[in-house]
Amino acid sequence: MKKLFLAMALFVAISSTSVAQGWKVGGGLTLGTAVGVDDDFSEKMGFGLNVRGDYTFNEKFSVAPGFTLFFPGGPDEVDISAWQINGDAHYSFLEEDAFSLYAIGGLNYSKRKWDYNQSYEDEDYAFSASGSVSDSEIGLNLGAGINFGSMFYGELKYDTAFEQLGISVGVLFSL
Repeated sequence: MKKLFLAMALFVAISSTSVAQGWKVGGGLTLGTAVGVDDDFSEKMGFGLNVRGDYTFNEKFSVAPGFTLFFPGGPDEVDISAWQINGDAHYSFLEEDAFSLYAIGGLNYSKRKWDYNQSYEDEDYAFSASGSVSDSEIGLNLGAGINFGSMFYGELKYDTAFEQLGISVGVLFSL
């Protein structure tokens, strides 16, 4: 995980110094419709933080690499953590003075990890188990987004790795 963060930071640093005029960086909040688990181990909504860059090639096309870390959750015996690396392309199809709308298409690498610690004890029997299970997958992102002015954004996209709808809002700052 540390190597992943280092690689992303290095990529952003190198890219931003060589072509700083087209980059915006920022972040925000993400709501995933199926990234959490409730007490019955059924899927539920979960929140996370995202950081992202946005490089604009021209008035129609941009790319947006990003990272989302979802807050841990789950029943008392289980801690569930999840994160995603996203690489999206944006195509702007409507531009007005106050806002612009864009289509999203891209790839993601998603990972989910379950840490569990289960124990049971009565006068005749005692049981204890703990461990960790993880799963990762590459998926597609499809959706739409909106930019308000030059700073604020909102996105609605479906990702096939977690099989969920993600709703993100945040801010971007020009470099």
